[in-house]
Amino acid sequence: MHFVAESRLHSNIKSLFTVYVEKVFLSQTHVMNEITAAILEILKYTVPSGIVFATAYLMLREFFKVQNRREVPHAQPAPAAAVAAPKANTIATRLQAYERLILLLERIEPNQMVPRIHKPGISAAIFARELHTTIRTEYEHNLTQQIYVSEMAWNKVLESKSAVNQLIDLATRKVGDNATGVQFSNALFGILGEAGVSPTLEGIKILRAEARQLL
Repeated sequence: MHFVAESRLHSNIKSLFTVYVEKVFLSQTHVMNEITAAILEILKYTVPSGIVFATAYLMLREFFKVQNRREVPHAQPAPAAAVAAPKANTIATRLQAYERLILLLERIEPNQMVPRIHKPGISAAIFARELHTTIRTEYEHNLTQQIYVSEMAWNKVLESKSAVNQLIDLATRKVGDNATGVQFSNALFGILGEAGVSPTLEGIKILRAEARQLL
């Protein structure tokens, strides 16, 4: 009897322990479920906010990268190629100016201009007037080129122009207004031969010498 009672006692204790363990397990499970539900509830509000924040952050970062790329060229020194390009353009413009002024002097050089302007049957007076007009037109067409050359070179251009005009006037006075264009031409070339040098030669030499210095 004593043994039977002891067995029942152990059985009851075991049953009570089992019930207690089940209650504890159920209680912990309930607590875990509540914690999980709370976490899920929190995530429901925080995750979308986190996504929005991350998206905004990435967009702002890209925006500032673009702004920095735009500002860098102003902050950094210009590359050598960018500096060289304007300089090369300036040299090209100046060389063109020297070329045009040389061409001007060559076009008003008497040996070039007189045969080009001469017309059959033209009088000395009209011939001289047309030569003066040609010189003035060529000069005015190239007047702005003086800003690209030295003062000495431009003065030589002016001296050459003036010398050719004086040569024309001298030939006109020598033959008179009633002379023919042929007589006028012969007189002009005679004076030029006696001088032994073209009135534009010195100016052309100066312009060529300065142009070579730019190369």
